[in-house]
Amino acid sequence: MSSDTITQPDPTCPGTEARNEYGRYHVPQGLEGRPAAKAVLAGRAFEPETLAFMRAHAGDGDIIHAGAFFGDFIPALSQALAPGARLWAFEPNPGNFAAAQRTVALNGLENVTLANAALSNRDETVLFRTRDAEGKSLGGISHFVEEDGEGVEPVRAVMLDFSVPLARPVSILQLDVEGHEKQALKGAYHIINRWQPILILEYFSQTQWINRTFRSLSYTRIGKLHGNFVYAPDGAGITL
Repeated sequence: MSSDTITQPDPTCPGTEARNEYGRYHVPQGLEGRPAAKAVLAGRAFEPETLAFMRAHAGDGDIIHAGAFFGDFIPALSQALAPGARLWAFEPNPGNFAAAQRTVALNGLENVTLANAALSNRDETVLFRTRDAEGKSLGGISHFVEEDGEGVEPVRAVMLDFSVPLARPVSILQLDVEGHEKQALKGAYHIINRWQPILILEYFSQTQWINRTFRSLSYTRIGKLHGNFVYAPDGAGITL
């Protein structure tokens, strides 16, 4: 599909509208060079193999998607959900969150709950670097830091166990949280124990830690999609 881009003049969330096979996107101004932005601006899906796997294994449950950026995964995942299922998306960077809101609105998605929050193992305020030393937005590579400074913002961090109702079946838990995976997974302790979702974790290859943390369960790493390690509960019969 052609890129079909249209520059958006909105001063509160400047950027470019793009389209691909799954829908429309609001790409934030200044982040056009990021891999996800380059893909959708060219009319392609970002990480198409990851998206295809998630769409194929959504089943009847909800999907949790953390690190939503400008919503590059959101339309594709929303469309794959069963009737009544929901996409729970989290993005801590305020600028990215505003763009993701625009993406949701552009596609008229009603089965998406989008939160401007980071994920952790407790409800707290954390420091998040959103801009570099020159003041340029870091976009999808925004990350947690220990000390305040230039380009650092306080953001709300929440526990998934208190953000997604435990009664909601969860099929897939996908995290792109820039090194905060252990805290985010601990914050989803009850969700994981109850629903045993597929885990898709960017650059997190720690099967032993997962099985030691969730002792009543047994997960196996079944492969890798792009930079994402995929874990499935033993006996689920899920393969790449």
